[in-house]
Amino acid sequence: MYNSYDSLTTTSGSTDFATTFGSLAAGAIILFVILGIFALAIAVFMIIAKCKMYKKAGQEWWKVFIPLYSTWTETKITGLAWWWCPISVVLAALVGVKEVSYVVAFAVLLVEFNYNFNLAKKFGKTNGFAVLCTLLPIIGIPMLAFGSAKYDAKAETDKNGIFAVEKDLVK
Repeated sequence: MYNSYDSLTTTSGSTDFATTFGSLAAGAIILFVILGIFALAIAVFMIIAKCKMYKKAGQEWWKVFIPLYSTWTETKITGLAWWWCPISVVLAALVGVKEVSYVVAFAVLLVEFNYNFNLAKKFGKTNGFAVLCTLLPIIGIPMLAFGSAKYDAKAETDKNGIFAVEKDLVK
């Protein structure tokens, strides 16, 4: 008599498909848990770095935790005009819209660079540092927060950031 279970086992004593699949699923779950813990650690680290950066800029650290208010506070810290805050919020809301996702993602990148451009100036850093803060914020923001950079509220920035028009060109 033929047993279907026998066809799923080998002579070396390995188990059937369900047991192998279960082992792979358990391994995948463990991997996702480890990656989740790692992502949580990075998120907590970035929150602490932002709190420290806010304190260096003379703002209360708790403002980091209030979504719209933190955007408003960052607009004030960078010295940008007030209308950059709603632009940033609207673009963040549009990121999930599939039809315009690439255009919005590029616009978000430009607005984020605009914030970081003025932020770098306020902390006495170069334009290259603004690029670092935009593309690798996990490196740039903690450097501002925990490094020796000092916030200078009187540093010369433009309210339009990178979109400023030279006064000599407009006549």
